[in-house]
Amino acid sequence: MVKFAHLEYIWIFGIIGLIAVLILYSRKKVKKKLNSFASNNLVSKLLENHRPGIKKTAQNIFIISLLLLGLALIGPKIGQNIKKVERKGVDVIIALDISKSMDARDVSPSRLERAKYRIDKFLDRLQGDRIGLVAFAGISYLHCPLTLDYSAAKLFLDVLDSEVITTQGTAIADAVDTALDAFQNDSEKNRAIVVISDGEDHEGDIDQVIQKAKKKGVIIYSIGVGTKSGAPIPLKENDSQQSGDYKRNKQGRIVTTRLEVGTLSRISSETGGEYAQLSNDNNAFQQIYKKILGLDKKEYQTHKYTDFENRYQVLLLPGILLVIISVSIPLFNYKKEGQ
Repeated sequence: MVKFAHLEYIWIFGIIGLIAVLILYSRKKVKKKLNSFASNNLVSKLLENHRPGIKKTAQNIFIISLLLLGLALIGPKIGQNIKKVERKGVDVIIALDISKSMDARDVSPSRLERAKYRIDKFLDRLQGDRIGLVAFAGISYLHCPLTLDYSAAKLFLDVLDSEVITTQGTAIADAVDTALDAFQNDSEKNRAIVVISDGEDHEGDIDQVIQKAKKKGVIIYSIGVGTKSGAPIPLKENDSQQSGDYKRNKQGRIVTTRLEVGTLSRISSETGGEYAQLSNDNNAFQQIYKKILGLDKKEYQTHKYTDFENRYQVLLLPGILLVIISVSIPLFNYKKEGQ
């Protein structure tokens, strides 16, 4: 596969084409004048030592040299250089709560949008750490497997909203279990889970996943999103617009969702992690990121695809050589001895 580094110089081929046309036109015009001056046999005798064939060859070589130099100018790059690179980092899986309660706006613009914004900024700070995403509400699933491609992870993050999972609830235990299963079994160290949730209505066996995490040596950090005073849950008319009304209970009263710290704090403290609260005026991720930086980083080998390699040299050198030859050829146009 070939690509060019400087296609902005493609116009040079227009000039080369014009030079070639002028040379061919001049050659044809001279031949026409000679034929009008004398017969072919007479012209051959008159120009016996002129050797027009050599001049024609020199002109052709000159045109070819210009084409080679033009190609060298636009910078051809051929092939792809693949290098094996040793990286050091930590495997981090973020488990993000996308239940309806995360649409509450006690944290602006909403709990979920604020969490996604902070995750995005968190990804910008990672260097050599593999990142994965688990989405959960009443159930959980692996949304983005572990990757070093932070741009791809951001694309996966961007599409998450409270409409993705229809089964409602806050299955923290199931989310942690899904995250644990997403880790590769090549190491029992250097792995962390960051659970981001409002902590409400947790489901599942928390004790079981805590023991599983401790057995695998995975540290769990948790970030609570929301306030203890809480806020109502906006209802949506469709996937993008809010109806202006709020979720109500069977008695018709507006439901208020509040941050529940208990489960989040527990899973962190019992696995060696830490709990932080994400609100409007602080950055809990900065606190968590410092802890993750303190973890021992493991080495793993990856393939790094670098840019195509420059190959203009293979055109530049022959081009220069042909220019020299085309200019030097007339110097050998001598008479034969005895003539």
